[in-house]
Amino acid sequence: MNRERIERELTILRDGGQLAELVVNGEPVVLYRNVPTDGERYGLPAVTDVVVPVPSGYAAAAIDLAGLPAGSPLLPRLKGGTNVQRVVSVDGRQWQLVSYHPHNGGGGPPWDQMKHGFHTYFDHLIAWLHRIC
Repeated sequence: MNRERIERELTILRDGGQLAELVVNGEPVVLYRNVPTDGERYGLPAVTDVVVPVPSGYAAAAIDLAGLPAGSPLLPRLKGGTNVQRVVSVDGRQWQLVSYHPHNGGGGPPWDQMKHGFHTYFDHLIAWLHRIC
């Protein structure tokens, strides 16, 4: 894991007003806080926290998956949200990591470690959380 690179990417997000932090207690993840969703018009949360695992070998390895708090009413309404990959414990909560793969056939460009990172993955999370069905 390239901690220095991840911290640089998270600084870009924080400078833009998005709270995000690297959590390394157990499996390393990036925790994005208060990510906007399109849920309000459906009676669902307007914001949610999201965790994204840091892949082994990052940045050469592509970022993949996303997790919402266990039992989130958003999960059954999101693409891949019912395909739980695993559950992790982060920040005193349980999180369901679901099948979300923007850089692997999920609508985003192929992974390019020179351009993409946790700062650009945030854009994919926004898009995902705004495609509620």
